[in-house]
Amino acid sequence: MPELETSSQILKSLDEPTISLLRRHGLLRNLISAEVKEELLDPEPLETEVLKTAVAAYRKRNNLISREQVQAHLHRQQWSQSDLQWYAALAERVRRTSIKRHKAKAELHYLTRKEQFDQVTYSQLTVPNQFLAQELFLRLNEKESTFAELATQLRNGGSEKGQGRFGPVAFANVPPAMAKPLRSCSPGTLLEPLQVQNNWAIVRLEQFQPTQFDAAMEQRMCIELFQQEVDRIVDERLVTLQSAAALSNEQDGQS
Repeated sequence: MPELETSSQILKSLDEPTISLLRRHGLLRNLISAEVKEELLDPEPLETEVLKTAVAAYRKRNNLISREQVQAHLHRQQWSQSDLQWYAALAERVRRTSIKRHKAKAELHYLTRKEQFDQVTYSQLTVPNQFLAQELFLRLNEKESTFAELATQLRNGGSEKGQGRFGPVAFANVPPAMAKPLRSCSPGTLLEPLQVQNNWAIVRLEQFQPTQFDAAMEQRMCIELFQQEVDRIVDERLVTLQSAAALSNEQDGQS
């Protein structure tokens, strides 16, 4: 793979001013990450029809309808037609490569993170103090008011955030103070007021939706593992670049 070897050599030969410039503008890690990803990709080319579909999808995403629009896009990006095809095919090549490299570890990876993917739907009221929270909790518990009624009252009173029904949402996106008690109760349960940062929340679980390790989840886990592999290699190369730059500066200082 002479082209990949050449691009790797270019990265290794970057001088300190160039590295500093890339780092200052937040481009160094992205550049190395792109190179590592390219090195890891399965070299097997996509089937002709798959490639055509990928290019068509890229054109649609970027609103490139006419031939003239495509040519203008290539000119802006400084791309050739083959560059466009390579970039359009990248997501599918990453998908295939990730399956080949990480399929055997995908289910175990999923099990370690399953709780983050499970989804929940809940009703919530948010107030600034515990006494008001307890009052609203009692009104709900005694069925003197509904969540909808109280949410409307709070919004009309200027407290718009955190009122109403939420979800389905992944547990990973639920505040930790709420996630654990929601996971341990059954639908319809009204929780005692919970302190969430500087506010108090009254929450009722409406629905719990556990995820399954299906084909879509397997693919998601494979891609995640592939990205972790890329990140690990990038970290190693950044350390190597930093060490080489430090050594070069030291030698320049001694000369």
